[in-house]
This record gives sequence, C-alpha cells and structure tokens, in this order.
Amino acid sequence: MPLGLLGLLGVQFLLGMAVNLFVHLSPAGAGMAEMMGNGPLVGLHMMLGIILAAGGVLGVATALPNGRQATACALVALGGILAAGLGGLAFLMGGQSNGASYLMAVGFLVAVGGYVAEVVTVR
Repeated sequence: MPLGLLGLLGVQFLLGMAVNLFVHLSPAGAGMAEMMGNGPLVGLHMMLGIILAAGGVLGVATALPNGRQATACALVALGGILAAGLGGLAFLMGGQSNGASYLMAVGFLVAVGGYVAEVVTVR
C-alpha cells in the first residue's frame, strides 16, 4: 500500500508543478468555478489530493496488522497529506500565499518520508 501511495504522491507533485507553471490562478476571493475555469489541471490536482487523503486513511488501516511502528509511519504520512491539502485550500482561497505553498511542500515531504519509513519498517 505505501508504495502505491508514494507513486500517487509523485503524480500529485507533477500535477502541482504543472499548475504552478502553466495555470493562471484567479486572485483571492474568486469563486471555485472561476478557479476551475482555467483548464483541468487544478481540478485533477484537487481530485488526486482527495484520493490521496482517502488512500492515507486506508493506508493506516492496512498498516495496523504490521505493528506500532508501521502504523505510526502511516499516521505521519496521512498527517502530511492532510497538511498539504489544507495548504492547497489556503493557497487557492487566500491569494496564493507563499506560506500556504510552503505548507504544501512540507506536507508532501512529510508524507513521502512517512511512507518510505513504513516500507523500511515492514521489510
């Protein structure tokens, strides 16, 4: 499970970079429909984030039989995914602030680290 989620995180990173480089985002206060009107990349990035959050919850459930360390790693990774998601929402709704962008980056790295640690722990 963690390897699959790592792969999805890689795709999410690439989608996020594509949004960052190729999509003009509306200023703060613009409606979600306006945000989505700039092509499919923002919507794909958001949908994959929701899938990652659901996968993270499932990842915690599947880590439980592997012991406390694996479960802790999966929980750390889920926390990173949720933090990145909150950063993404703040980024879109708050005028593309640097702090929100940084939170997405930190959340991504925490999630990757959690899943890598889980893989190492289980093997």
